[in-house]
Amino acid sequence: MFPKLKKHYQYFSSTPGTDLVANERFQRKLDFLGLSSIRREAVKDLCDLYIEHHEKILTSFYEHLMAIPEFKEIINTYSHVDRLKITFDRHFRSLFQDDLDLQYIFDRRKIAHTHAKIGVLPDWMISAYTYINQMIIPLIIKKYSRDIEKAMDVLLAYETLVSIDQQIIVETYIEIQANSIVDGLGEIISYNTRLDQIKDLRDFQEIQMQDVMVVNEAMEQLEAGIEEASSSIQHITYDTQTALKELNKGISSLQSVQELLAVTDEGQGSVNEHVSDLVSTVNNVSQLVKFIQDLAEQTNLLALNASIEAARAGEAGKGFAIVAEEVRKLADHTKTSVKSVHEDIQKLLITTKKINELTTKSAEDLHIGSLEATGITKTLAALNENLQDQGENIEDVASASKQQATAANEIVDRIRNIAEHAVKSKELSHTTGEIIYTLSKMIIDYRTKTISKNFIISQEDVISLAITDHLLWRWRIYNLLSGFEQLSAEDIGTHKESRLGEWYDGMGRELLGDEPAFKELKAPHEQVHEIAKLAINAYNADKNQLAEKYLAELEACSQTVIEKLESLKEVILSRKAPYLTK
Repeated sequence: MFPKLKKHYQYFSSTPGTDLVANERFQRKLDFLGLSSIRREAVKDLCDLYIEHHEKILTSFYEHLMAIPEFKEIINTYSHVDRLKITFDRHFRSLFQDDLDLQYIFDRRKIAHTHAKIGVLPDWMISAYTYINQMIIPLIIKKYSRDIEKAMDVLLAYETLVSIDQQIIVETYIEIQANSIVDGLGEIISYNTRLDQIKDLRDFQEIQMQDVMVVNEAMEQLEAGIEEASSSIQHITYDTQTALKELNKGISSLQSVQELLAVTDEGQGSVNEHVSDLVSTVNNVSQLVKFIQDLAEQTNLLALNASIEAARAGEAGKGFAIVAEEVRKLADHTKTSVKSVHEDIQKLLITTKKINELTTKSAEDLHIGSLEATGITKTLAALNENLQDQGENIEDVASASKQQATAANEIVDRIRNIAEHAVKSKELSHTTGEIIYTLSKMIIDYRTKTISKNFIISQEDVISLAITDHLLWRWRIYNLLSGFEQLSAEDIGTHKESRLGEWYDGMGRELLGDEPAFKELKAPHEQVHEIAKLAINAYNADKNQLAEKYLAELEACSQTVIEKLESLKEVILSRKAPYLTK
């Protein structure tokens, strides 16, 4: 079928590299495959060959796909054959005609993304290319059967381009898988690093446990006080009831005294009246004595006159003079006696007046005392009634205090249980913290093993990894302060040795070196490493408060780094966006 070859044809290009220019990753593929511009031009001749047979190729290809139940379901669910034929036709024409630029690459990446979304795995994509090759390669051989060198150039160029298509698609699938793992693990780690309440929970439970212990001790003291108060109230209740009984007796006696005072008050009134009568009688007697005294003086005066007249009468008046003398003597005696009686009556009058005043005063005082005794009796009776009610209330208080003592005992028992639970809760929170820390370590180890050089990772995912790295460093320092992690300053390393540092001085600078966020990233990134070392040294020197302060500063600097990285990630995505929308 083929004429005899005049010279040996090299399947691989003898020229290292390629004279085609593309972006860095694509350039490496072109160099490795040795796709030259001559071969690229050669494959453009296939466009007419494909157009001539495209209906048959597309029909055969989709009949073959529709015969597979899984693909039939996918096609009917997400599109239809006629629409897919148009898309497939446009793709193969670009294979033969389009420039090998970024748009060429992103067109193929979009195909991979679209098929990945609907569940078509890369092995099926490669199988699809193989099936298409089985239809196109015979057409190439048939067309160039008389020119073996041309046939080989076209075949190798076609095979190289299809291989590049397959590589781009497979790489995109790998990137999608890597992105899923990076984002998934990043989200898990991001959430896990936000579980920083364990330390706060442990600190809170430590304080809570101490408070519970203090409350428990206070309640035990209160319980003892309540029991003592309850006992005292029982004694007070007994003493109060005894006192109330005595008070009842006292009130009864007081009522008797009050009644006696009332009777005495009435009797005193009668005595007062008699004393008044006595004073009046003595006054009358005094007046009578005065009258007798006046009479005696007049008699004495008459006797004196009679004596004078008898003297004048001489001998005839001697008898009359004798009588007059006797009358005068009787009058003098009467006068003296009356004077003595008058003096005694005056003394009696003074005494009776004093007695009258005293009895009057005594009667008034007795009457007032009787009235006050009546009032006091009523007041004490009302007070007694209130005290009797209070006595009943004291009994209720005694009963309540007894119930309170019982309730206090129950509260103390429950607080003891709470104290025991607080201790267990603290142990559980510590255990939970250890479990979360161990889980995070497992996730980190899995992340380290999974995201290795075997993965093709996009630049935006590299930035996502750097963001997660910073979250993890803050998380490790936090766990150091929680007592779960052991670190030394040497474990931190320099900022240039980190994943972000290597990217920053390499691909990052090449792609984003002119971006403001890139320039602003350097200082906070260096600070993160320095502050992390300070925090570790402070903790290892038992300066926990200082370490907590550095942790807060580390979080602030790390947040700044993350914000700058998020900005750079947006820049990369915005640069890709135009290629994805065409």
